[in-house]
Amino acid sequence: MVNELREGDNLTPVDYSSLLEEILNKLLEKNLFKISSNNQVLEINIDEIAVFVARKKVENPISDTRFVRSATINFASEENFCNKIREIKDCLEKYFNSALQEKKLVNFIEGLTTNLESFRGPANQLGLSYPFNEVYPELQTQELILDSHKNGSDSILKFAKLTITVENTKNFLPQLEEGIENHIADYFETDDQEQIQDAYGFLKREINEDSSSLNVLQRLVDQETLGKLKREAIIIYLEHIAQNVDDKNRKTKGFIYLQDLIRRLRLIEEYLDEQTDDFEVYYAGVTVNYKDVFARGEAFDSLPIIPIIEGNLGESRDQERGKVQFTLGLKLKLNGKVQKDKGKTSFQYNLDIINPDNSEHQAKLTDPDIQNRESFARKVLIRVFLYYFIFACNPPSAIDDELNYDPGLKFDKVFIQLKADQSDDGKRDLFRRIIKGFNKYSVQEKVSSLRELLINFINKKGKLPVCNEERVISISREILNKDSDSISTGNFFQEDLSQGKKILKYISIDNTGVNYHTLCQLPVNIKIEDIRYFEGNSTQKKFEFKYDIKGIKALPVFWIPNTNPCLDKYKMYFEKKYKHILFSYDNQRLNQNTRNQENLNSTQIFVYRLTWILLSYLCLFILLEECREETKELLFIPMVRLHQGTLENPFHAEKFLANLSKLLCHILSQKYRCNSQGFRVQMNNQRQNFKIKNGLHSLYSVLSKKFKLTDNSGFLNMEKLAIIIVSSRESDAKRDNANSKDRIVTLIGEVISVERLEDGSVKIQPLRTFDNNYPLRSMYREPPILIETVKDLYSQGYQNFLYVAQATYTSTLHITQQEEDEKLYFMSPTIIKAMKQGKKNIKIYPVFYDKYYVHSLKSIKTNSLYIQDTRQLMNIAKDSSQEAVVFFNLFNGISVGRNNERFYNGVISYSTLLGKFYPGVMDDADIREALVLDSQLKNDILQYLTFFHFSRFERQTRVSLKLDPYENIIGDEGVGALSILPHVTEKINFNGLAFLIEVSKIVDIDF
Repeated sequence: MVNELREGDNLTPVDYSSLLEEILNKLLEKNLFKISSNNQVLEINIDEIAVFVARKKVENPISDTRFVRSATINFASEENFCNKIREIKDCLEKYFNSALQEKKLVNFIEGLTTNLESFRGPANQLGLSYPFNEVYPELQTQELILDSHKNGSDSILKFAKLTITVENTKNFLPQLEEGIENHIADYFETDDQEQIQDAYGFLKREINEDSSSLNVLQRLVDQETLGKLKREAIIIYLEHIAQNVDDKNRKTKGFIYLQDLIRRLRLIEEYLDEQTDDFEVYYAGVTVNYKDVFARGEAFDSLPIIPIIEGNLGESRDQERGKVQFTLGLKLKLNGKVQKDKGKTSFQYNLDIINPDNSEHQAKLTDPDIQNRESFARKVLIRVFLYYFIFACNPPSAIDDELNYDPGLKFDKVFIQLKADQSDDGKRDLFRRIIKGFNKYSVQEKVSSLRELLINFINKKGKLPVCNEERVISISREILNKDSDSISTGNFFQEDLSQGKKILKYISIDNTGVNYHTLCQLPVNIKIEDIRYFEGNSTQKKFEFKYDIKGIKALPVFWIPNTNPCLDKYKMYFEKKYKHILFSYDNQRLNQNTRNQENLNSTQIFVYRLTWILLSYLCLFILLEECREETKELLFIPMVRLHQGTLENPFHAEKFLANLSKLLCHILSQKYRCNSQGFRVQMNNQRQNFKIKNGLHSLYSVLSKKFKLTDNSGFLNMEKLAIIIVSSRESDAKRDNANSKDRIVTLIGEVISVERLEDGSVKIQPLRTFDNNYPLRSMYREPPILIETVKDLYSQGYQNFLYVAQATYTSTLHITQQEEDEKLYFMSPTIIKAMKQGKKNIKIYPVFYDKYYVHSLKSIKTNSLYIQDTRQLMNIAKDSSQEAVVFFNLFNGISVGRNNERFYNGVISYSTLLGKFYPGVMDDADIREALVLDSQLKNDILQYLTFFHFSRFERQTRVSLKLDPYENIIGDEGVGALSILPHVTEKINFNGLAFLIEVSKIVDIDF
């Protein structure tokens, strides 16, 4: 029950009593259920109740908001919460039975279901019709090989691999100590031996005290330096390109602009290093510190043309030698079209973000969610600095003058205006002048010239030489206090290190060499390699798949705005054609400055959303629980949404309910099959059928599919495989680190079943989702919901488990060797041991994944490409300590972008941890046979994994593998991320999934 969370935590309690009481009071006044005269439609009117409750005065559930980052389920009184939820559920049941007018609930809900096979038909218009009987034939995979000795001109794909190696990390603290000792000696007279010894004594205590300034500095260097190294690697890659441009292209405008881009990126570094004061600017209520922002690895990503670091492919540590190595992917951003904004180039799209007259700029700054508003304002300020520094120029003259322009001198005036405490109107005028200057001086043409040069460069078939650059991470002596009185009392540093990132100005990436202004240094190697992929000698593996919908019943749920054009489309294509449940709502409800001028404030928006979250779940739960058991086992719930808003300017109520429908689908998938899909009603006619087909393919992507090899490429032995995917998301926490282990987090998971049938085909189907909330201190030990899920699957005959999580790369240098650095999170030995406990024949294979991108040199006709030879894959990521091994790369055969912009193909890279991580828990030989060595078992598992990728593809045409089939669980588009909403106090987060998990424990006795 709920009280399992209470472990003497130090979190802020939440009390929803006032809010729940208002919901209950309104429910007692109004029956939200309405049944059509033909019993074909059940309409549930939550919207009217939600907005009524939102306008009532309710108490803030959080009594003390100080230092709170998130607050959802640390209930002030669990008993009161449970009782109130039960009262609301009982009230809903009472009114639903009243609406039924003596009909039996079980008969009514069974009558709303329809055999899914009756939806079989062409997908050429809005509706649920889909060609389920269609076979998807001639799918194929082609093996690639990696051979560093072959001629690059024969390759079909190329990959820019970045390796960052940091040496001597274990010597960092001794270096720091020695540097401070020398500093102490320098600032005292020789006859001040007593003071010197006092200072040395303070230094020894600082080293041994975890919270000391010395150790704070060490942790900040550990945590913040990799971003600076990534930024340096981006510039080095551009310099490497410039060194290898053909002679004929060195006389072009594009080459001048490449040189200028490199020069200006270096000037950004110098300009920011020169700033000694707070480098803060303000817009729309948001503060941005430019020094903090541009210390990050992704600082340059919003430029239209820039290398992007995409993909964490490996991280290895040699603790004996104090060496840490990061393997990353590089790709070039080439001012491509931004699909979500009517095909504008990246340059124009980002200028529109700055432009205060742009409709998206205006809409984003009136978003009801403060996080979205602040995020957009930050984007504006970041782009003003970055675009001004890279593109500001004098009137066009001699092209060589480009290399003499100093943007820093001009930006000083811009900075004064951005920093000034003036109205935003003045800053908007500044933004307009910047954009006007870019247009007047034809900056777009410069971008186009640079783009042309780089496209020609990446299309070169000749292999580039390896780029090796040596650098050092330096800590400046300027960080040290120069006052002997302060030094003698142990106050060694000028700055208050507790202020964290303010000391980043003392950390730099420098060229190698003796530097007397440096306190300590760590050597770094930045290596860029041109990796080539060649077509393999093995024959293509060919297969087909088809849907398996036998016996499945459907219960459609429609989410429809109650105004045109959505209402007309609903009446035309859905209302009379399908038995269904209908949630209707006012899609203008959360828009600001709407026609009725009845805008909801932040408190009301939270109440409105929470009312929707709670009542929509309880209503669907009550209804679905009444289905017969045989119906539940094969029930599919397609949730279809109609949207009037566009990608550029969405209606906020539509966006919220889209995320809510996905949240409900996830939590209902614990027992049923469920998926959600939206359709925009303002699609132009030319592309409407195309979008409808792909949307329906996405909606039905969770249904069972049967795959079958159609050639003689091999046979499959393994009878059953379970794929378990896990992630987590915070629900309750404070902002300080002192109580970090008291945080409550939500474990989020999904199980996929792979089963070989008697006819040799392979059935892929989602089995269930699973979730629960746990204190962080117990999350990575033995989370019961995960252990019980594995136990249940084992009892059903599953003995082989692929256990998948996103790679737990830390983005730290591992200078500090604290306990948390060594944790493997969901892959911890404790969890693996608990999963295996009492199961004699169980085999669990820990799997990490990440994505990177390769450039296609030739047209690829195959749906997917793969490499599974572990020896070859060491060319991608080699762990010198042999702790982690890349065992599978799967390439999407579809290039990213529009026809003339498809420069890159996506790759998903799988790696595993060898059994040495799990002494006494797992046998190293089991993992090697299943994932590393060339074996029948490995062939089976990787073929099943390939089928799974194809089963999640969300388009009907040009069917290929889905690059990231785990995105519903893991990442920024996963259900965990979509569940996060602003609380009554806007800067505090609320986790909708965590909340519903606790509600489900109260109403669902089988949870």
